[in-house]
Amino acid sequence: MGSYANLKIGNKLILGFASVIFISFLVGLAGIKGMGEIDDMLEQIYSTTLVDSVYVNEAYSQLILHNRRFYRHVLADNRELKAEISAQIHANEKVITDTLGKYRKTKLTPTETELLDRFEKTWPDYIAATNRILMLSDTGKGKEAFDFAERDMKSLFYKLNDTLTEMIRFNLVEGKQLNEEAANLFHNLRNWLVALTLLAAGVGAAMAFFITRSVVSPLGQVLDAVRSLAEGSENKARLAGAIAAGDLSQEVTISERLTIDVNAVARDEAGMLLKAAVGMSEVQATVDRAFAGMTEALRRNREDEKARDWLKSGTNDLNAILRGDRKVDEMIEKSLAFLCEYLGAGVGAFYSYNDRSNELSVSATYAMTRRKNLNERIALGEGLAGEAAKEQKIICLTNVPPDYLPISSAIGEAKPLNIAAVPLLHDHRLVGVLEIGSFKEFSDRELEFLQQAREGLAVGISVNLSRKLVDDLLEQTQAQTEELRVQQEQLQQTNEELEERAQMLEQQREQIRNKNREVEEASRALKLKADELERISTYKSEFLANMSHELRTPLNSLMILSSLLKENRDGNLTDKQVEYAATINSSGNDLLTLINDILDLSKIESGRLEFHYESFPLRDLCEQLRTMFGPMAEQRGLSFAVTVEDGVPEEITTDGQRTQQILKNLISNACKFTQQGSVTVRGYLPDRATSPLSTPAIAFDVADTGIGIPADKHELVFQAFQQADGTTSRKFGGTGLGLSISRQLARGLHGDIRLASSEGKGSTFTLYLPLDASAHKAEQRPATPLVPPAVPARKEPQQGEPDASLPPAVLPDDREQLQAGGGCILIIEDDLSFAGILMEMVRSRGFSAIVAGDGESGITLADHYLPSAIILDVMLPHIDGWGVMRSLKDSLRTRHIPVHFLTCLEDRQKAMNMGAIGFVTKPVNSAQLDEVFGNIENAIAKRVKKLLIVEDNRDEAKSMEALLGERDVAITVAASGSEAMRLFTSEPFDCIVLDLGLSDMSGFEVLEKIQSLDENRRIPVIIHSGQDLSHDDEMRLRHYADSIIIKGAKSPERLLNEVTLFLHLVESGIDPEKKRMIRAALDNEAMLEGKKVLIVDDDMRNIFSLSSVLMEKNMVVIEAENGKEALERLNEDPDIDMVLMDVMMPEMDGFAATRAIRKDPRFARLPIIALTAKAMKGDRDECLKAGASDYIPKPVDVEKLFSLLRVWLYSNG
Repeated sequence: MGSYANLKIGNKLILGFASVIFISFLVGLAGIKGMGEIDDMLEQIYSTTLVDSVYVNEAYSQLILHNRRFYRHVLADNRELKAEISAQIHANEKVITDTLGKYRKTKLTPTETELLDRFEKTWPDYIAATNRILMLSDTGKGKEAFDFAERDMKSLFYKLNDTLTEMIRFNLVEGKQLNEEAANLFHNLRNWLVALTLLAAGVGAAMAFFITRSVVSPLGQVLDAVRSLAEGSENKARLAGAIAAGDLSQEVTISERLTIDVNAVARDEAGMLLKAAVGMSEVQATVDRAFAGMTEALRRNREDEKARDWLKSGTNDLNAILRGDRKVDEMIEKSLAFLCEYLGAGVGAFYSYNDRSNELSVSATYAMTRRKNLNERIALGEGLAGEAAKEQKIICLTNVPPDYLPISSAIGEAKPLNIAAVPLLHDHRLVGVLEIGSFKEFSDRELEFLQQAREGLAVGISVNLSRKLVDDLLEQTQAQTEELRVQQEQLQQTNEELEERAQMLEQQREQIRNKNREVEEASRALKLKADELERISTYKSEFLANMSHELRTPLNSLMILSSLLKENRDGNLTDKQVEYAATINSSGNDLLTLINDILDLSKIESGRLEFHYESFPLRDLCEQLRTMFGPMAEQRGLSFAVTVEDGVPEEITTDGQRTQQILKNLISNACKFTQQGSVTVRGYLPDRATSPLSTPAIAFDVADTGIGIPADKHELVFQAFQQADGTTSRKFGGTGLGLSISRQLARGLHGDIRLASSEGKGSTFTLYLPLDASAHKAEQRPATPLVPPAVPARKEPQQGEPDASLPPAVLPDDREQLQAGGGCILIIEDDLSFAGILMEMVRSRGFSAIVAGDGESGITLADHYLPSAIILDVMLPHIDGWGVMRSLKDSLRTRHIPVHFLTCLEDRQKAMNMGAIGFVTKPVNSAQLDEVFGNIENAIAKRVKKLLIVEDNRDEAKSMEALLGERDVAITVAASGSEAMRLFTSEPFDCIVLDLGLSDMSGFEVLEKIQSLDENRRIPVIIHSGQDLSHDDEMRLRHYADSIIIKGAKSPERLLNEVTLFLHLVESGIDPEKKRMIRAALDNEAMLEGKKVLIVDDDMRNIFSLSSVLMEKNMVVIEAENGKEALERLNEDPDIDMVLMDVMMPEMDGFAATRAIRKDPRFARLPIIALTAKAMKGDRDECLKAGASDYIPKPVDVEKLFSLLRVWLYSNG
């Protein structure tokens, strides 16, 4: 081992690796030999079993088809179809013969040969029987052919069928045996490889151990030595840095030499390193000794320099205090405080010298506690301060007596140990004495400082005293001057205030005159609007009243005819048709009632409704009400009563018909809104105090125990078509026009209706009528009109010459008066009356309006005028709203225009996925329309769009910023899901691009949180991810996201296209290169060209028509007649891009075929579009549940089909 230890490290490693490589080579040879044997076994399985099974299964399938087709031949009803089926039968026979011929050429066992001979023996008889059946069928003897097939042909078919079944079973058994042999061979090979691998691992571990020990042990010694030197060097470097920075308090330690026997060290690279480390340690000790001497010399120089700096700094700071413009007392206090703090003294006092009395008096103290025996005034020579003043030199006193003034604080007190009295002299003249007490003895440096300081302090105090004398004289002069100036300013200010008040009074008078003029103008404008409102209301009411005959006549004819059909006197209608006629008749009655109510209300408002006053017996009224509503209440399980109190007259003078109409409506509503309890009618004479009428009156209470009406809804229920409960989950309908008409009729009869109700406690409607209404004929009150709010009159635009290339205007819109840069909104709506309402609302918002009555015109007008926004209906003639939306978003000129859907369909998700800014379902109210126009105005006004990118890969996020960055787009990047949610809640965004693979949470969690926070706003979300999605994940994502993009070669173009679509970016503002990318993404024809489509349908006519349409787009079409054939075609050609799957098919329907396709991992994301013969909502859910990507109903709309193809081919790419 000694020679091995002295080897170079490289040689040791070569020796170890060579041993491991040799053993690994042996393992590889064993593995290659075993895999060759397994390959031979698999080749045998393929050649003897798999190929034979394919041939026998093919013959079996063709035999089944052959048997079915001659039955179809017998049942066929025309010669062309029989000829076609005959050709198919002969083709089946040829395939069977060719297939079995190939089967015979394989390596057959004796059993297989015997079975094949048996089949070929029966086959000619079967062919002959088939030909006879075809001959009989062709000659019109279908019954005879069918009997022959059932009697003779079936036994031959079963014999052939049984023979092929035995062949299939034999091949399965043989394949199983070969498979077991291959498995045994695999297990033996695996055991050998495991043994050899363990041997290689053991040898490798042993070599690694010896090599590591021979290398690591010397290197460990080297590492310890170098680490010791490095630690010492690091300490010395840190010490040198501290000394260089001025810290001379550090002590330099002398490094110790390494004690290692260099003769016992190995002669390899590690030993040489260890010897070098020993030499370095000796050099380090020498350097440390020199460094220690240098540090001590620097420390002494530092102390001297520090003392000089201390004296200079204190003198400068004291001079700074003395130079300030301060009073004498303040200067003395600050100087005393500075000296005490600078010297670390605990107490101090300053005595000023009065040359008149020849005494010292205390003028300033520092931290001194007043005592009874403290001398405020002392003579020269008295005490320590007096003696110092007398001798004019500094006196220091140590070991101060116990009764001397102590140094005290809040936590205790103690006597000073040293006292210094310093006389201050200026030009040999005494100025004062400074007395300082300290716990420590004053050093020579501190006494030197006091000596320097007393000279400057004496000069400063003397100069300040002289300045004070001059300042006092100057201050007296200035005070007299200031007093005179203040008196002049007060007089001037009084004059200015008088002038300002005069100006304010004049301004107020002018403002009052202006307001009076504004009030007069507003009064005139209100009067004009009121007159215009009255004219509009009168015109409307007169028009409806005059249309009474025109509305009732056709409707009555409809009701008469439907009534005759309902009676079915001739008996030639089915029960269902009779039911339809009854429904038409009932709906006609309801509509006639509503029209009558509208016309009555119109007559009331226009004053054309006449009232006929006569004596009206109350008994007849009560009987009529009982007869009419008693059975109705009983049917609903309610108790109903009509009572009249004593003292009520038997007759009143009023319009009986209108009175009955009012009470019938009130009782009908009471029954309608009462589920249990009672409805009562009570007639009585009200008190004059409670009656709203000024004349004698009768009251009718209609009380119920129904749902009641909240107090804040009492007036609301008297408006047309209102309900107390306005929620979507309400149990009851609205009041229609009944209560509105009833109140107007009551007021027309000089009465009124009042309501008393609370929610959940029932309602009481009270009808008040005068006992003699004829006395009020001369003072009839006009009914209060129920008119909509007036729309401000708009000046009609002057018509210019229309553009001949544009579709004609369906309404007088603003296309000829459009100004450059002016706001314009395009309305695409085939209901022209509703379009007119929208047009007026657009104009009231300050925009111009253009109207298109169909989708084709809408696309043309949008491309020509480029409006600021579009309001779009879906149910349009020629091209529906979805087609219009696709056309707008496929064009770079119009894709930026915000589109708001306003339709009767319920497909909000589809609209938002196509890039719409909003979706509202008809019918709509004014609040919803206000919200629509609010969304449009916000979209138009917002110039800079905010985009949030959620991506944890920094490089990917930067590339997306570069791709999507535009001057009108502000991009914010979030590197995690939590950061994205923080940004989402703190500021609004117009679009979100989300990666699913985030570090802290999944993309699904982010989507769910966004949806919980954004239920109404619906910010578009684009999924941009590199991970493969399962079908379930994809369907789950489509509930949250507007677009899904899988990262790939074309994903940048798609991402740019989707973001510009949802942000509504204008084409002119997009970079030319990015514009080219968007055009490439929108190239629909190029997208379809060359794509393979599998059409699965059992109707050849459907296959032919669809194939013709698709091949016009240069698409490759593959056909299959049922689900089973579809699976075979996919196995033969797995690179098919799209499947069009019919649902109803023989053998295997579309649902089963779709589920089978999805089970194959290769086709997990293959787009499958289901073709259904119906268009019910449940069909779509069933198709998607089976695994279809989307569905389209028959007959197929070609444009919708191409749109679906582009969408799914695009997303799959």
